[in-house]
Amino acid sequence: MPKRHWFKDFLWRHSAGLALLVMVAFVAFLGFVGYTYVVITKKFDSSRRWDLPSRVYSDATPLVPGVDAPRALLEPKLNHVGYHEVRSRIANPSEYRYVNGSLEIYLQNFDYPDMEFRAMPVVVDFDGGEVTEIRRLSDGVRLRGVRIEPELITSIYNNEMEDRLPVSLSAVPKVVTEAIIATEDRNFYHHEGISIRGTLGALITDLRQGSWTHGGSTLTQQLVKNLYLNPERTWRRKITEVLMALLLEARYSKNEILEAYVNEIYLGQNGAVQIIGVEQASQVYFGKHVTYLTLPEAATLAGIIRSPNVLSPLKYPERAKPRRDTVLGLMRNQGQITEAEYEAAVASPLAVTRFPKTSRSAPFFVDFVMKQLRETYPETQLKTEGLRIFTTLDMLMQRSAEQALNSGIADLDKRYSYLRKSPTPLEGVVLTIQPGTGYVKALVGGRNYSKTQFNRAIQARRQPGSLFKPFVYVTAMDPSRGRQALTAASILDDSPISIRTGSAVWEPQNYDNRYHGLVSVRTALAHSYNIPAVRAALDAGVPNVIKEASTIGIESRLQPYPSMALGSFEVTPLEIAYAYSAFANLGVKAEPISILAVSTRDGKLLESREVKMKRVAPASVCYVMNNILQDVFNYGTGAKARGLGFERPFAGKTGTTSNYRDAWFIGYSPRILSLVWIGFDDGHSVRLAGGDACVPIWTAYMNRIVGLVPDVDWKPPENVIERAIDPQSGMLATPYCPTTREEVFVAGTEPTSVCPLHAGAGEPVPVWQQMPAGSPTAEGAQRPEIQQPQQTPPAQRRERGIRRLLRVIFGSGQ
Repeated sequence: MPKRHWFKDFLWRHSAGLALLVMVAFVAFLGFVGYTYVVITKKFDSSRRWDLPSRVYSDATPLVPGVDAPRALLEPKLNHVGYHEVRSRIANPSEYRYVNGSLEIYLQNFDYPDMEFRAMPVVVDFDGGEVTEIRRLSDGVRLRGVRIEPELITSIYNNEMEDRLPVSLSAVPKVVTEAIIATEDRNFYHHEGISIRGTLGALITDLRQGSWTHGGSTLTQQLVKNLYLNPERTWRRKITEVLMALLLEARYSKNEILEAYVNEIYLGQNGAVQIIGVEQASQVYFGKHVTYLTLPEAATLAGIIRSPNVLSPLKYPERAKPRRDTVLGLMRNQGQITEAEYEAAVASPLAVTRFPKTSRSAPFFVDFVMKQLRETYPETQLKTEGLRIFTTLDMLMQRSAEQALNSGIADLDKRYSYLRKSPTPLEGVVLTIQPGTGYVKALVGGRNYSKTQFNRAIQARRQPGSLFKPFVYVTAMDPSRGRQALTAASILDDSPISIRTGSAVWEPQNYDNRYHGLVSVRTALAHSYNIPAVRAALDAGVPNVIKEASTIGIESRLQPYPSMALGSFEVTPLEIAYAYSAFANLGVKAEPISILAVSTRDGKLLESREVKMKRVAPASVCYVMNNILQDVFNYGTGAKARGLGFERPFAGKTGTTSNYRDAWFIGYSPRILSLVWIGFDDGHSVRLAGGDACVPIWTAYMNRIVGLVPDVDWKPPENVIERAIDPQSGMLATPYCPTTREEVFVAGTEPTSVCPLHAGAGEPVPVWQQMPAGSPTAEGAQRPEIQQPQQTPPAQRRERGIRRLLRVIFGSGQ
């Protein structure tokens, strides 16, 4: 048989088999096409098209008359929640401007867990930084207050670490879509999913370079790559991409595809988190919603699609601006903007947000919240269902706390060279809580979360030192002890003391290594003397101190040793802060709350957490304690705060532990309590007391944010009375006492004898000394004349008075 006929003969003999093979291949191809169609349509239509991370929000920021909210404090908050400054009169939600000392702001829509707020323009008048009046801009009606929306703190991502804020195509300005189309796919509305010219051009380039990596992709092909395919560049994947693009175009409209594209396009990194979609990118790069992007901003956004991290306007403005101008040129050449619009846009500077947002604000607080969320919600629900978690965090306070801690520690490092030379960095904690509700308003668990995620605010166990002394004195001041109860005026002996515990002998020392003789409880606590606190603990009974401290809020295990009075055990900063909140709230302790509410992405409320409160100490005793601790600011170990400009009538307490390993300060009022801790993680000595290490940081922080809370002092309970006493003896003052002071007492614990140092001892209490608090003062009341004994010389009388005073102190009590 001639060779030229072998192929025909082969086809003839195997025609049936070849036909079957072709049919099988065709059916397989149809099956592959059908399978691919089902895959792309199911994924495109399903909710997985945009699995949404759960979002964690701060609390809203109230603006009411009397609040101090200077521009430097408020403006970053406005930018972080999507407001942008305009020069002319505000006309749209999210716009604001400062004009003639007032803030005009068009409040945005926001769905709170308990209400739906609709956008409204208002004007806020200021006197300096203090809000004086708030009015609706439309009709001038006065408002009691407004709320600036909660700020997005972080999102709870899946393993892909993507963040997106999906928007409808109608919310995306035409200038944005035109810039994208002009740059990425000028024939988008004229092809069926692929560009023959682009694909052929890519093929020729690949043949010339000997590689198979170039694309020539349309917007539809780019969307396919983002939604369905891996990032490898091969012709096998390219063929699959082309098929999927054709099927996608056959099934969906151009606008549906474009809407998916603007929500799926990768636009850079914000830390470790991918920025996905034009809305998220608009907020990261420009601090505003995509709806309000200008022509130059739209061109900037479209220009970075090619290489978002190389062309980032935040990191590389020198690269982003020429790329923006190139996009503007394309838009002009394609007739989407006029020559005049082009010239004006090119001449404008590259605009980016003045207050860039990190992908995760308040990371230590977020860890605290996440620990609680995982106790209730599955991980997959948190990462994919778009839950909205509203917290108690105040971002004005949080940012101020972070700044104060970092700058304060930097200042300590600068002033004390041995701190800089330490092998481990100095660390710190700043905590702020609201005593009346238990809300955590700010939480900073360390200097640098990226270096260590150890949350010292809730995980570090450190000795509280002198912070524990108020719990000792509150126990000793318990009115149920009757005449044995200590008072603010009681006199304690600050002299050497030896205490045997087992075979050991403990001899406590004061931090200044001095003894101060006879001192009042008020003086001893204000100056944080150690020995009087130990004597008070022994007087009250160490087991009773442990019981009282545990009732008030010290959850750590306390051992019944006398050194416990000086805080020789370990607590967490959050634990001691909440225990102190009972003092601030006059004996009522609120349970810690960091989560206010959780709702679905559609607004359905899943849970709302209520304030839980419990009385743990008498209001009267806590009032007296607060009154004493106010002197810590006035002349005690926290007096440095006054020199640094803090003027409010707060109570406070410093803490310094053995060998100066820990430095503390807590300062509080009825409305706010803030704690600062400074120390090394490995426990070596800071060589600084709380007044030196912590008070400056606390003061810098509070001076910045204290205007956000009302300036109120504690109101005395009904069973708290005042008496004029002689500070030296602690007894009722006489006309002959050289100095006197009005002292506060729980009714029934006040002294009943007059000062023995200046008028003898044992006389009955004069009527004018029995007047309750609020009665006319001694000078304004009719008091009987006290006769000076004539037969006893003054020196002998004074000596006898001292002996009697000592019997009162060390005998049967007052």
